[in-house]
Order: sequence, then structure tokens, then C-alpha cells
Amino acid sequence: MRKNTTDAQRSRDADALRAAYGREGCPVCMVVLQYLELAMDSWEYEGFTDEELRHQLIRSRGFCPLHTWQLAQRHNAFRLGLIYNEILTDVLQGLDGDNSKRSSAGLPAPKRGSIWNGGWRKRRRQAGVRPVFEHCPFCQSRASAQDRLISTLVQMLDAEEDRTLFSQSTGLCLTHFTLARQFAQERFPVIVPHLLACQRICLRRVLEEVRELARKHDYRFSDEPRGDEMLSWRRAAELCAGNPGVW
Repeated sequence: MRKNTTDAQRSRDADALRAAYGREGCPVCMVVLQYLELAMDSWEYEGFTDEELRHQLIRSRGFCPLHTWQLAQRHNAFRLGLIYNEILTDVLQGLDGDNSKRSSAGLPAPKRGSIWNGGWRKRRRQAGVRPVFEHCPFCQSRASAQDRLISTLVQMLDAEEDRTLFSQSTGLCLTHFTLARQFAQERFPVIVPHLLACQRICLRRVLEEVRELARKHDYRFSDEPRGDEMLSWRRAAELCAGNPGVW
């Protein structure tokens, strides 16, 4: 049963990647975002009431900044309110406990000046106050989907048809290309030349478009018709930084 489930998921991943090749941006980023949307849908309908997940969020002090504000944009005021009620209650109890320990030990309250003299940073690291965002459930979902998609994409490049589709895409963002290259080198070294060749084609095409954009901003050529190359800066940004909303 597990093998069938894995095969079915791999097939869905492959279909999603092939569809993403025809759209602008890093195909892995696009499919990761699709799976994150599904994960957020699941959390909104039932996940926020899951007791184990709720305690995990209390320990991590909520979601990471990126996913916190993505959830907020999806009109989750009530759900986030419930979560933060428990988080802030736990934070306050911790502060009250710290204050009680200092009082019982006869220690003076910390001076405000020590915060501005660099003491805050040191204490924050020692006390572990900084939220542990690596435990954000959506970051974990992203990492899981990303690893699975990288594996699928690399193995798909064994087929000429998929190499052609990949070569017609924007290309992988630098982060996902690095991960794909590392995975291919470790698991499927015969695929590495195909991956490099496809990525080169994508990079050269976007670079030529960016150069054309720059050329048409020269006053000498300002009367020339403008086309899709005028959006090439966005594709270049997606190649370098990844698609918006992933990181």
C-alpha cells in the first residue's frame, strides 16, 4: 500500500511539474506553493483544532513570519486569535515564573540600561527567547514537498520529452537548482549533464531577454515595439530569488 501511495504521489508531482514548466517562474517553487495552499486549507478546516499541533505552535511561538502573514491574508482572524491566546498566555506565564524566581532568590530586577548596552542580545540567546521557526508546520510541509519534487524532477530528466519541457521553462531558481544538482550528484550522477544543459538553456534565454529589455530602454531604440521581454526582469528575479511567497 505504501509503495502504491508513493507511486501515486510521484505521478501527481510529475504532472504538476510538467504543467508548471509552461508558466512563468521556477517550476519547483510553483508546485511547492500549490501544496502549501492545500496545507493551509487543511489547517483552516481542521488543523487549528488539533491538540498536538496546537502544543507544537505554543512551543515554537507560532508560525514563521512568512506563513503567519500568508495565513492572515486568508482571513484567519478567529483561528489565529485562538492560537495566539494560548501562545501569549504561555509566554506570560513564563515571564511571571522568571520574575517569581528572581524575587525568591532576592535578586534585583534587571536594569533597563542593560538592554541598550548589548545585554539584551546576549540574554535573548541564552534564554532561548527567539522563536524556533524551524518548527513552523508550513515550513516543514514546504521542506517535505520540496525534497520530493526535487527527487521527481531529477529522475524525470532521464526522458528527452521532459528535458525539452524543462528547457522551455523559466528554469529553476538558484536555491532549487543547487538542491537538484546536489541530489543528482549523490543519487543519479548520469542525470547531472542533462540538468546542467537544461538550466543553461533557460538562463541564456532569460539573460538575452533582460539584455533586450535594457537595449529598448536606450533612447535610440525607444520607438521599437515592446513585447514579453519587458517582463524579463521578473523572470530574472524569480531565477535568483525564487517565486514570491516561497521563502
